[in-house]
Amino acid sequence: MGRAVGITSDQLAEAVEDAIRSAKRRVIGVGKEQYDQGDTQHFEGMTLAQLLDWAGEEAQDLIVYAVMLDIRIKRVKRQLKKGFNL
Repeated sequence: MGRAVGITSDQLAEAVEDAIRSAKRRVIGVGKEQYDQGDTQHFEGMTLAQLLDWAGEEAQDLIVYAVMLDIRIKRVKRQLKKGFNL
């Protein structure tokens, strides 16, 4: 089996910068539509209880997204094993 292709630290840093640029576009795009209140953001006006509830819901969403990603990864691995007789 061949050696896995790696990336340099500079390439990894560039990938991090790409992710940050993408997150910035989300804040300016859909985030602005959903959370911008002129001179403040929606989360700034939340009570501590509301903020904690919201953060808990977001954490639960992260769990769901991780499971969905895991399912897709397993499916891709099965297909790769079939296609490459691994």
